Amino acid sequence: MPKAEPRAEPRTEPRAESRAGRNDPCPCGSGKKYKHCCLDKDRAAEMAPAIAQRVALQAQKANQAAQQEETLAALQEAQATWQESQALDAASNAVVDLVHAGRLDEAERAAQALLVRYPEVHDGYDRLGMVHEARGQLREAADCYRKVVEFARANPEDYDPEFVTSFLDLIAKLEASEAEAGRAVNDANDTDRSG
Repeated sequence: MPKAEPRAEPRTEPRAESRAGRNDPCPCGSGKKYKHCCLDKDRAAEMAPAIAQRVALQAQKANQAAQQEETLAALQEAQATWQESQALDAASNAVVDLVHAGRLDEAERAAQALLVRYPEVHDGYDRLGMVHEARGQLREAADCYRKVVEFARANPEDYDPEFVTSFLDLIAKLEASEAEAGRAVNDANDTDRSG
């Protein structure tokens, strides 16, 4: 009878050679087959860098997509702001054109529409002041220009100090003209009574 070879003792140190086969004894020395012991753990460890790289790439792509969405939203907002600015300029300039054409009733309606549509800017008061000035209604014009000054002072980050100064000068000129016109009327009345 052939002599039986002694059974191999389980190893206590992992194998240093190449990776064990599925049905080989586990290199950890547990005595179990590799597939029932450390195979899943070793595969996970081998795949961890690739998984981490994939997760990092997905995060990078998600970040890029979010940045693109933010950029697109900012561009759309800028475009909308620019278009609204163009519409404001067109409406404001239309009032000026109507005043120059002597179409003061239309100009007044357009200036009132500016006040309603664009309450966040001074243009409506400025253009309404122009209408009153063209009609010779100097006190009303000065009142509108005062509102422009109030508006500019309430929003100093949007206006240069020279802007306010130019309207203050205009108000002073209108008030002087109004006072002079008042004196002329009084003088004419005095002449009529004495004559």
